[in-house]
Amino acid sequence: MKINEFIKNNKLASFSMLFYTVITLFRLFNHTPWFDEAHAYTVAEQLNFVDLFKYVKNEGHFFIWQMILYPFAKLHLYPYPMLFLNWLFCTSALILMWAKAPIDNRIKALITFSSPIIWCYALIARCYSIGILFLFLLAFMFDKKLQYPKTYAFLLVVSANTSIVGLIGTSAFGFLFLYELFKTKGLDLKNIIGVSFILLAGSVVILYQLLNIGYWDSTVGQRTLHLSVKIFRNTFVYDRLLPNLMLIWIFAVPIFKYFFENKKVLFFISFSYFFLLLLSTGVYPCHYWHTYFFYILLIIAFWLMGGKSYAKNLKRNALIAFGIISAILIIHTPQMPKYSFIYKSYTKDLIKFIESDELLKKSQIIQNDGLIYEMSPYSYGKSFTVRNYCHTEKNKDYDLWNISTLVCPTENAMWQASKHPQILKSIADDNTYTYIKESKAETIKNSVIIKSQDVEFKFDKYKCFREYCFWKITVLK
Repeated sequence: MKINEFIKNNKLASFSMLFYTVITLFRLFNHTPWFDEAHAYTVAEQLNFVDLFKYVKNEGHFFIWQMILYPFAKLHLYPYPMLFLNWLFCTSALILMWAKAPIDNRIKALITFSSPIIWCYALIARCYSIGILFLFLLAFMFDKKLQYPKTYAFLLVVSANTSIVGLIGTSAFGFLFLYELFKTKGLDLKNIIGVSFILLAGSVVILYQLLNIGYWDSTVGQRTLHLSVKIFRNTFVYDRLLPNLMLIWIFAVPIFKYFFENKKVLFFISFSYFFLLLLSTGVYPCHYWHTYFFYILLIIAFWLMGGKSYAKNLKRNALIAFGIISAILIIHTPQMPKYSFIYKSYTKDLIKFIESDELLKKSQIIQNDGLIYEMSPYSYGKSFTVRNYCHTEKNKDYDLWNISTLVCPTENAMWQASKHPQILKSIADDNTYTYIKESKAETIKNSVIIKSQDVEFKFDKYKCFREYCFWKITVLK
């Protein structure tokens, strides 16, 4: 049965996808990309294809999302192609799940409206939705992988290149594929050579990117113990040990007992969970859009269990536990204050504010906090210039995390004037402004003079927009 026919003939699927589409598209067209999303676009806009591939050392994510954005960024079609492409990947993954996953339709509806899907991956324009789509494709083809070994190998390579969290689940699929490939007799030599070449080439690309990520050495050793202890303390001590142990017993035990019925699925979920836990506690302080992959991997594990006849009690209990988790994720959407800017970005209003002012709209605006990366793609074709102070060259706005020197911290321009005055002096002109949050201590006055290393700057408060104020920078000597 074709996918569109399935959705047409399934009322719950049609209802769920209709409401999902209305909600997500409404949010998409009312969404202003936050700085991490805008930064990915800026990288694709300002780098050539070769440098795009090399930039992973500063980005931390693999190159595939920027590669997809590349033609749209070069045409300066910002931001809707980026947002719509992200939505399209997520929606395609959902349609595939509804049509092909052997999971109860009521649970599929819960998955569709869960916060990881409808509040996160359908909107936040990063690389994660691509990974979900390709992981779902790998799950769909799992039982047919030896019939189409080269196709499956190609899907593995693409899925592995979507992101590091995508690589984890893909690696579990890859090991299972290789195990069955070497175990199976009768595969012709042409298929074996083709699969070997595809996987080898893909491994080289992945290893190049992994080995060039700039902060592995500085994070693994420093964060592993500290964050592991912190997460354990916050989860089991501050948030009550006994209730959490009860929740683990209620949810995890029936699910993993069910997975014990299928050793391949047990390997997939154990391998993936172990390395995702290692990543989130030892390498990178993951945000909820990363840790939601625990849920995505759980969906895939239930998908892989298939429609085979397992012990009824185990299956029923596991599905109940999985359904409760999915229901909780509908109720518990991310509302943490530190992430609220994702849904409340006002970059467009800020751009309008600049353009409505006769001085600002012809000025050079410099700064290096997150908001400048939201502004940078909008500045194309405008009369004002948006720059950071990491570089003396113009249009070097993509080096968000280039902190190999102390020239490029995410501090305001007054701090920069006191610590690295020569850098600021080299890029400031007669019509340079910066914006500084009013909560900073130095913003109490309307005029500030900073002297450092025989250089003197004057900062004059000009106009304010919400919590930011624009300051005119004058080099006195």
